[in-house]
Amino acid sequence: MATPAGTLPRGMTGRGVRTRVRAVVVPVLAAALLVACGNSAAPVAAPGPVAKVGSQSIPRSLFDLRMASALTAIQQGGGPQKGASGYDAMISKLRASVLKSLIIDSVISQEAAFRHIAATDADVQKQFDDDVKAAGSLDTLKKQLSEAGGSVDQLRDEIRSRINEQRLEDQFASQRAAAIMQQLGAGVDFATLAKQLSDDDTSKAKGGDLGVMTSAQLDQGDATFAAAVRAAPVGHPLQAPVRDGAGYELVRVDSATAAGFAVKRILVAAPQTYTVKERPAWFLQSLVEAIGQYCSQGKLTVLISSADQPCVSASPGAASPAPASQSPSPLRTP
Repeated sequence: MATPAGTLPRGMTGRGVRTRVRAVVVPVLAAALLVACGNSAAPVAAPGPVAKVGSQSIPRSLFDLRMASALTAIQQGGGPQKGASGYDAMISKLRASVLKSLIIDSVISQEAAFRHIAATDADVQKQFDDDVKAAGSLDTLKKQLSEAGGSVDQLRDEIRSRINEQRLEDQFASQRAAAIMQQLGAGVDFATLAKQLSDDDTSKAKGGDLGVMTSAQLDQGDATFAAAVRAAPVGHPLQAPVRDGAGYELVRVDSATAAGFAVKRILVAAPQTYTVKERPAWFLQSLVEAIGQYCSQGKLTVLISSADQPCVSASPGAASPAPASQSPSPLRTP
């Protein structure tokens, strides 16, 4: 059986790699965020905000920063130059993608603050200092960023967004794993839950079955996962999810012989290191629903022209906005 509605946190991860910049928004993500909900928008001139999301305003300076960074990276990669065929269409799509990335980050930021896990200035500075150290010097880091179309300000923005998303996704993943564990404790079949809820695409269709893993195979993988397999009571899942490099693991060992361990797993993804490309489907869906609720309550307003309006753009199959009586975000659970 699937997890009943409302028992899992409805959640939203990371941004980029150290000393690198985010060149473009993932196209699939941009398409998924065309949530159908009613809200009008009217263009305003600089220096006003480009959008308002809940209690936050997205400043034009941040929009311009991301646009400049993305545009430089695209042009350095051989994209259309100004005046060339396709340039105007590319700019229009880029504006829409940058706006959506900012809306996503604003929702994530507010949810992280609501749960008291938002990145602080000290957190951002620590990561920035680590990046300087990894590059060898501040001047070297600036050069690397410039070559990739970025800047110091863009990197600090990227660091804050990544920390907020990774922390939030990790919290939701932990709660999701605990909820699945409760279902196992209530007698729900392990393989059934694995097929429905596991984030491991390799074993999901097989009910979480990883086959027989030898000690040598375990030693070549994640040490925490290997220890969990060796500690698991035969025929019964571990009594609590195990946190390893891939996320939260629910492990069951069906047999342990000299040949190896017959292992089943349910993975709730929360990888370390994390990038936006690894965002789990359930996390993305929760983002879509959260934005839908902001729209339905008139709490998301886009204030610039020449960009898609998430609250008026209908997409077939998009999540329906929640009733206005609900909390502004479905991510907030008691």
